[in-house]
Amino acid sequence: MARHTIALVPPTPLPPLPTEPRPTPSPLQALITSTLQTSDYDALCVPLTNERWKERWSRLCLRPVDDDVPDGGGGNGNGDAAAEACREHERAVTDREADEWRRDGGLARDELNVSRLEESQAVVALASDWLELDAPDEGIRFDSELALRAEMAQAIYLALPTLVLPAPSLANRAFLPSYARAVANALQMSPGSAQTTISIRIPVSDPIELIGQGPAGPAGPANPAAPGAQAAGAGLGINGAPGQPAEAPANKHKRMSSLSTRPTSMHQNQLSLLLAQGAGVGAGAAAAQAGAAGQMRLASGASAISAVSSAPSVAAGGVRAAQAHGDPSSTWEMWDCIRSMCGYNPRLTVTLDLTNPLPPSVGALARWTAEPVKNVWLPAGSFISNAKGYPVLSKACQAFLRGMTRQNPAFILSDTHLGWHAKGGPAAYIQYVRHITSQQPLPSNISPVGPAEYTHGYGDYLQAPLQPLMDDLPSLTYDVFERDPVKYQQYEEAIVTALADLPTEDLVITVAGAGRGPLVDCVLRALARASRAAAVYAVEKNAAAFTTLQERQALEWGAERVTLVHGDMRTMDVPRQADLLVSELLGSFGDNELAPECLDGAVRFLKPTGISIPTSYTAYLAPVSSSKLHAEATAPSRPAGAAETPYVVMMQQANLLSGDGGGVAGRCGDRVQMCWTFEHPRRDLIVDAAGNPLTNVHNTRSASLTFSIPHAGQLHGLAGYFEAHLYGAVGLSTHPDTHARVSPDMFSWFPLYFPLAHPLYLPSGAELDVAIWRLADGKSRRVWYEWAAEAWLPTAAVAAPPTHTPHAQPGLLAPAAKGAPLMSPMMDAPYSPFVAHAADAHTNGRVKIGQTELHNAGGAKSWVGL
Repeated sequence: MARHTIALVPPTPLPPLPTEPRPTPSPLQALITSTLQTSDYDALCVPLTNERWKERWSRLCLRPVDDDVPDGGGGNGNGDAAAEACREHERAVTDREADEWRRDGGLARDELNVSRLEESQAVVALASDWLELDAPDEGIRFDSELALRAEMAQAIYLALPTLVLPAPSLANRAFLPSYARAVANALQMSPGSAQTTISIRIPVSDPIELIGQGPAGPAGPANPAAPGAQAAGAGLGINGAPGQPAEAPANKHKRMSSLSTRPTSMHQNQLSLLLAQGAGVGAGAAAAQAGAAGQMRLASGASAISAVSSAPSVAAGGVRAAQAHGDPSSTWEMWDCIRSMCGYNPRLTVTLDLTNPLPPSVGALARWTAEPVKNVWLPAGSFISNAKGYPVLSKACQAFLRGMTRQNPAFILSDTHLGWHAKGGPAAYIQYVRHITSQQPLPSNISPVGPAEYTHGYGDYLQAPLQPLMDDLPSLTYDVFERDPVKYQQYEEAIVTALADLPTEDLVITVAGAGRGPLVDCVLRALARASRAAAVYAVEKNAAAFTTLQERQALEWGAERVTLVHGDMRTMDVPRQADLLVSELLGSFGDNELAPECLDGAVRFLKPTGISIPTSYTAYLAPVSSSKLHAEATAPSRPAGAAETPYVVMMQQANLLSGDGGGVAGRCGDRVQMCWTFEHPRRDLIVDAAGNPLTNVHNTRSASLTFSIPHAGQLHGLAGYFEAHLYGAVGLSTHPDTHARVSPDMFSWFPLYFPLAHPLYLPSGAELDVAIWRLADGKSRRVWYEWAAEAWLPTAAVAAPPTHTPHAQPGLLAPAAKGAPLMSPMMDAPYSPFVAHAADAHTNGRVKIGQTELHNAGGAKSWVGL
């Protein structure tokens, strides 16, 4: 197993800035060197800046709430006027300094923790945790963005590998696009030369959602009194009575933006209106109350009105959604919004924070296996004590981390010095994590994975499918295929089984597409095991590979045992009809390397009672999410049409979106569904004088599949698999649910990935209709696939909540009746099936929410030549 990077968050305070010139190591560099030499850590995780930077930014960009609270009367008017004049002068000076900083930007040396290039390579840098790129106050948002750009510029200057940003706030979900926009702009800094990546620290779960899925407590479904509820719900208005300000997290500003306090700003009037209408009290009294309590940072602008007024309903709605679908997805959805707005930028990653409990659903947790997780944040508080008092992780967390090791993230340990556990001390945490991450990853449930010495470097690598009829394969490609012993063991077993059903005399066996001869070896071993004799023919069209067959015939097999025939199996003269035809023409989707077309022509080799191995093969399909594969397929460096070309991929950073079961209405199939089957030999074909099919129309196929989507996700493509029936009870399979049983440890074939040019968002409880076609054109002698998808939401999943206006008159704007389905604005045709059957739509109807374009129409972007 490869060694995984583990970083330590050292205790504060950090060492001071250098006091000696280079080459004398800085205090931080000395700490890094000492830690790495005296422990098993590989890096340190430290904030890029210190408290001086926060103090300067706060002084320039924030104002105390009570700065603008008017005097309630009384006191010495002259003294108050003088103090006010002095305060105004100080504010004017500070405002000028603030605008100069906004114009010039930059950090001061004494505001940095990391200041030298020599310190940077063993450091995971943290951006300031007080940055609020999604603050309700737009002034705070804009100034936080300027602060982020200053820190990003410093990180790029120091060639820091990663800058970890604080997570957006669930309480400020309405302003998440502002957060994403700021990140997208930061990624554009020095686009040609910058290597520094941005990693968003995203919690693995939202405790409020988890609480909402569990048993209702004394306070109701969301039970605000439950442990962790207050911390997670801060700012949502759920900690106190309606209308009261919510407690802000400890690291949030308790002041307002200096931009909002200027006399010429329109923010002030809007703020007063907000306080008067939203809180139900006068602006001055409300501000004074909030400032005295020290609980609330005032938001400015009309957007803040909606934030304050909608926060309680958002919290309640989130709990209802979690209860309805059992899919805690709010933190993943935040990440999905950010990376989508950033255009799947390859320099944007996730730091997955395991501070909160893991979601109870395996499917919800599996979403993260399809995301670019750069780091996993493991605080000491996420460990539990074993019977001896040492820190360990729960079994679920162990399994999750072992699965994540396939992506090779760094693990960041924090708070190890706080003494959370009775035994082991700070070193116990890294010893335990090193033990967990050194174990073999759990088997993939999406793609066969072979031995590392054979498959290293193939993970999530897009390979164009072979063109076996147009191109002659090189010896290196044959060599890779021949390294899989399982495949040939299965072939040998199938041949032995078939020999029992074949005549004992004058037996003829033909190997069609012999390559370098591995199937010939299988035939000879099977004959020896069955104590049978046969005339063996090896047919191969690749002239270069034929020389290898000639060498093996001369040195290993003998001309009396194996007869070599050079030519195309579809057109060459048949030397002698066979009792058994053995071929190895399967592709990752079963038929994608033209096995049907080849074997249609080779059926001329068989006697009327002859047997083909394989006897049949079936293609399967499943919806898949993989941000990495999507980014690879749509990369600007790829040629036009790359996003409409199927690829062979050993999928690692991917997740199947579908679930077993019928979905809400029972109309959905299995999580991996059958598309079509080909059987051989076919005796019903219309053939020409040479015995070849007149057309290839009989090999066209189509399939319409419906999948249940239990957990929200982005659909990035379709994963294609196959099962092959060789003979008897022997087969080959890449199907995720059967490959371990049918052909365990086989790795000759990886799934075939059908990409989508644009992702399709699927909410939890959705249904996905997939259409796929296998088409052929006799004139151009080509075969290709076309595919498309549609997303639907069953009406039972979007039923309107109970109305609170029972006397409202029916109309376009009237609330829907209790239990009635919400109709799509697109479903207004007078003869729409949805409208015609509105009475039973609650159980059987569904609303269309999205679709893809038709991919590879007419085979214009990708095809396989005959």
